[in-house]
Amino acid sequence: MTTSGDVRTTRGGTRWEMRGEIDAAVQARHEDELLRLAQSADERIHIDLGGVTFMDSGGLRLLYHAATAGAGTPVLVNVPHRVLDLLELSGVDSLFELADEAPGATTDGPGA
Repeated sequence: MTTSGDVRTTRGGTRWEMRGEIDAAVQARHEDELLRLAQSADERIHIDLGGVTFMDSGGLRLLYHAATAGAGTPVLVNVPHRVLDLLELSGVDSLFELADEAPGATTDGPGA
């Protein structure tokens, strides 16, 4: 069985929801769009990682775009321990603010 991941954006691109396996394939599908959204963001980006089951360097690169191209420090919410470990081991955890739940988060949509 093959599992894949995806990234959805809402609120004008300032809220991202990552689900499943966030790897190089997901990076290839979404990098240009997410970089464009990060560069045009006029408020901090909130990224919900609660549905992430796996992340590799491709996923880290997407997070890094939010941190370096976005407006202000991105907020990571619902961060799984394995992703937090990856951020810490990579030395990029200080680029993000961690929170349990994003302000104004909704639970509608698939998998909610």
